[in-house]
Amino acid sequence: MSISCDCSNEGYDHADIYQEEYPVARKPHRCCECGEIIQPGQKHHKVRGLWDGSWDTFRTCMTCYNIRDHYCSHGYVFGGLREALGECLGFDYTDIPEEED
Repeated sequence: MSISCDCSNEGYDHADIYQEEYPVARKPHRCCECGEIIQPGQKHHKVRGLWDGSWDTFRTCMTCYNIRDHYCSHGYVFGGLREALGECLGFDYTDIPEEED
């Protein structure tokens, strides 16, 4: 059974220029989806684009990239994965339960 969430980018401007790559980080970066640090030496998804006359860069850790790739097959908005999956699946995938003593 395949689940597809509505991570749709409908209603948002598409990039006039769009470049993507999968580099290895040379310095720390923050994942635009979960907010965790992408450490130097880690492969990640990097998108640079021109939206409505402004350049922007989005970096996504490979865990979030794979989740987004699996669940958001019809497009997505950078930074909206947590909210979209929360609405679709009913939980926050970045919420780590506290350990009980």
